[in-house]
Amino acid sequence: MNPAEVAAARDRLAGQIMRTPLLPSRTLSAIVGAQVFLKFENLQFTASFKERGALNCLLCLGDAERRRGVIAMSAGNHAQALAYHAARLGIPARIVMPRHTPNVKVAQTRVFGATVDLHGNEFDETRAFTEALAAEHGLTLVHPFDDPRVIAGQGTLGLEILEQLPETEMVVVPVGGGGLIGGVALAVKSERPDVRVLGVQMERFPGAWCAFHGVEAVSGGLSTVAEGIAVKTPGRLTLPLLRQHVDDLLLVGEQQVEQAVFQLLEIEKTVVEGAGAAPLAAVVAHAARFAGRKVVLVLSGGNIDMMILASVVQRGMLRSHRLLRLEVEVPDVPGGLADLTRLLADLDSNIVEIRHQRLLDSGSVRSTMVELLLQLRGEEQAGEIRAALVARGYAVRVPA
Repeated sequence: MNPAEVAAARDRLAGQIMRTPLLPSRTLSAIVGAQVFLKFENLQFTASFKERGALNCLLCLGDAERRRGVIAMSAGNHAQALAYHAARLGIPARIVMPRHTPNVKVAQTRVFGATVDLHGNEFDETRAFTEALAAEHGLTLVHPFDDPRVIAGQGTLGLEILEQLPETEMVVVPVGGGGLIGGVALAVKSERPDVRVLGVQMERFPGAWCAFHGVEAVSGGLSTVAEGIAVKTPGRLTLPLLRQHVDDLLLVGEQQVEQAVFQLLEIEKTVVEGAGAAPLAAVVAHAARFAGRKVVLVLSGGNIDMMILASVVQRGMLRSHRLLRLEVEVPDVPGGLADLTRLLADLDSNIVEIRHQRLLDSGSVRSTMVELLLQLRGEEQAGEIRAALVARGYAVRVPA
């Protein structure tokens, strides 16, 4: 691939997708000690960068290919992007999703006008079925990342970044199969070889990281909060681009990404999926590498399941001690529970949940264990409450 393909993709896409904002974050800059800028790809209509590659591929099709239609295997952002733009252009689209795909994603893809097939429990099963359907019906297969037209479309993001912030020094990009970072790195390095391009992968799915660093590929085989980049191996076309144009790949863990989702929601008031939050997690975890530099973080998408988002928010509140779980041993006498709740009220804490189990408690028969979930101001108040309870003679435990 070459930079001219990315430039041509930019011309094709002009006026058909959003030129997403690139904005500074003073608060995140203060936290990490770098000049942090956010590229809000989560504001695309289908809420991810995938529109760039999918649409560029569709616009490259000949008349006969358009009439026959396209097919893709995807459980998420690529499916929605391809379905939406295919419907907009009048191109029949068929999407194959694994059987375990959440109903909300299946429904949303159908809303955009695509025919959806559910097949396979593993990616290889889904891919084989998709390829068979493509051959049987003469459909054009639009791969989610290993297609030069898709890669070129994703690369337009890199050109936008340099146009919006010419003084960019570093760009941090989430990495799954490598289509996004391959295109972005190709585009950025062709214009500004001095700009460092770094990728981020999950510790549980480090396929590209392993290939990039020349170590044996491993995979935890587990689920991840960043399912959008849960790809076991990079693409045949994308890996050479990574090796040629990317400066380094970094790894981050589940809790680091959860915290980044929480920070972006609380600080920037923007909803970002796990994959989209991975660049912030990397900059926080490896702050010394970015200190004092102008760093662009690509917020690649915002399609996060609402139940997962709710759990991330609750866990974030617990980590920041604005929610505190306590187990307090209370004398089993009339008014014992009332005395405890009165003390907590005097300490300006709000009881969110309370569980008082007398008969099945394993402690003393003369006492009972009260489980509490308290809403607080933060870590300092949490310490004050524990100290006050102990000073009043209560046995207090913070459950693991």
